[in-house]
Amino acid sequence: MNRLRRCLSCLMLLLAAAGPAIAAQATAAATPPRYKVVAYYLASSMPARYVSPMKIPASRITHLNYAFAGITDGEIVVGDPALDTSGPDNFARLRELKKRHRHLKTLISVGGWLGSASFSDVALTPESRARFADSGVAFIRKHGFDGIDVDWEFPVSGGMPGNVRRPQDKENFTLLLKAMRQKLDAAGRADRRRYLLTAAVGNNEDYLRNTEIRAVAAQLDWMNLMAYDMNGTWNKVAGHLAPLYHDPEQVSPGGPNLRNNVADLVGQYLAAGVPPRQLVLGVPFYGYSWRQCGAARNGEYQSCEGPGRGSWEQGALDYSDIESQLVNRNGFTRHWNAAAHAPYVYNPQTGEFVSYEDPESLRAKLHFIKQRRLGGAMFWELTSDRGHQLLGTLAKALLPPGGP
Repeated sequence: MNRLRRCLSCLMLLLAAAGPAIAAQATAAATPPRYKVVAYYLASSMPARYVSPMKIPASRITHLNYAFAGITDGEIVVGDPALDTSGPDNFARLRELKKRHRHLKTLISVGGWLGSASFSDVALTPESRARFADSGVAFIRKHGFDGIDVDWEFPVSGGMPGNVRRPQDKENFTLLLKAMRQKLDAAGRADRRRYLLTAAVGNNEDYLRNTEIRAVAAQLDWMNLMAYDMNGTWNKVAGHLAPLYHDPEQVSPGGPNLRNNVADLVGQYLAAGVPPRQLVLGVPFYGYSWRQCGAARNGEYQSCEGPGRGSWEQGALDYSDIESQLVNRNGFTRHWNAAAHAPYVYNPQTGEFVSYEDPESLRAKLHFIKQRRLGGAMFWELTSDRGHQLLGTLAKALLPPGGP
């Protein structure tokens, strides 16, 4: 009995001595991780599509990527001067928005699907890399951005048919990011601040083969993983553009690679050595539509006759238009694939099939982000969710109750 009392006394002394450390650990465990909510803002000159930067719901995001700047003569330049620096003067409005929302960080995105033709040349030599990096520092200092988002689509292969591409892109992509990191860090020391460097990264095995992804990750603050466009109207078979998991019933020829799902993609990045917190998972605020799809399975995995209706281009629909016009309306019925965790709508009279993201599928991905301890969520793009239904779902799950 005395021995037991002595043991209990020793234990109490040890707990008392370790109290502050244990309390600190308990506090850290109780504090939820800070997730990033990264919004791409597409600067459109179309009046019907234009959304003023002053209307951006800044309290629901942590970072805004302005798409896009261009590349001219190997340097980063304003993408649309009539929109960005005159007329509506989006850059000035962004600076004003940041004054009202001090937490918000803005990055200029460079390249994109339509603007990646010059990246291979930019990355080719030490001189071309230094010139590009210097122009980036000058750009963000002049226009008030907090960093640069590199959207090279894609090194080595893929992208627009006219893009310059070389086998050396694999190594040169890493070297380009190293040059940018060095220049941004030097500028940050001079300006007494941290300048950010991120990249939009690809959604398939080819991209991982064509990049030194672990070395790339080491140069970046984080990666915006484009975990969508895993199927689209370039395929004859209707399928899901961003399924969370593989559906064993997806066996039709002519469809996407069976590994094209979010969970498998993230697993490939992690297996390649990318730290989980450096992966910010991309989700689509849009959908793809096919026409005259077969009636079996309500059009799912059936052969179709090409792209269907679109909001701004054939076959591509903003979430706002899908939700307001097609979900259990106008002959369409909403369906749910429980294996893929993916919604879709189908009209049996017209054979129209639409794959998209909705709050239910988004909640499943937000749970996945937390489960895998990823860095947060990114979405393309802000103006496609005019009622902020998807953004509201995302922000509620990832941001503190009082906002970022």
